[in-house]
Amino acid sequence: MHNLLKEKLGENYAVISQFDENKIRVYQKAKDHIYQETFVELQENTENNMYYLILNQRGNEFIKEQFNNKEEGVCALGIYAVSILGDRIRDIETQDKILELEDNEIKSLNNLLDLKIGENYFSIFKEKKIAVNLEQTKNGLYNIFYMTPDFKKVYLIKDRESPNAFLVLYNFSLKLKEVISLLNLWKNEFNISMQFEEKIRRLILGK
Repeated sequence: MHNLLKEKLGENYAVISQFDENKIRVYQKAKDHIYQETFVELQENTENNMYYLILNQRGNEFIKEQFNNKEEGVCALGIYAVSILGDRIRDIETQDKILELEDNEIKSLNNLLDLKIGENYFSIFKEKKIAVNLEQTKNGLYNIFYMTPDFKKVYLIKDRESPNAFLVLYNFSLKLKEVISLLNLWKNEFNISMQFEEKIRRLILGK
C-alpha cells in the first residue's frame, strides 16, 4: 500500500510510514524540502480495526473521516492529501467576472460556469444529483446545496446575496469537479464502492 500510494501521489509528496505506530503520513514537498506544518495522516486503531483520516496543522489534530477498510483508508488519504496540500492556480479573471454579475444575469452565470467547469458539476434552479445546486429563496437570496445520489439536499450555504452566492457556487462546483477527477484517477488502482465515492465527495466539500 505504501508503494502504491507513493507512486500515485508522485514526486510532489512525501509518504512516510511509521509501522510501529500504525501511521501513514503524507507531506507536500518541493525538491528536497518537506513542508511539515500541515500534513495528512491515516492512523490505524488496532483495538476496533478502524482507520482514521487526520489533518494535522501545526501539531493540532483534526479527525476528518473514518474507515473500516485499509484499502479505502489509503485511497482516501491520497485523495485528501492532493485536495488539501496540492497547489492551485486561482482563476482570478473568472472570479472577477462572476463578481460583476447581477441577479438578472443568471444566463451569463450559467454560460460562464459551463465553459469553465462543465455542466455535469452544477445546476442553477433545477435540482441535479451529484452536483452543486443554486436555488433562490422567497426573499430573493440564494442557497447552495449539494444533492446526493439519492436526491437528498446537503446545504453548503444559505441566504447569501448575489454575486457572492454565485462565486460560492463556482468554488464548490470546481471543488466537486476536482474530487470526481481524483476519484476516477484513483479507483483504477483501488477496489472502492459507490458509497466510498460519495463519502469522499462529501469529505472534500466539507459536509
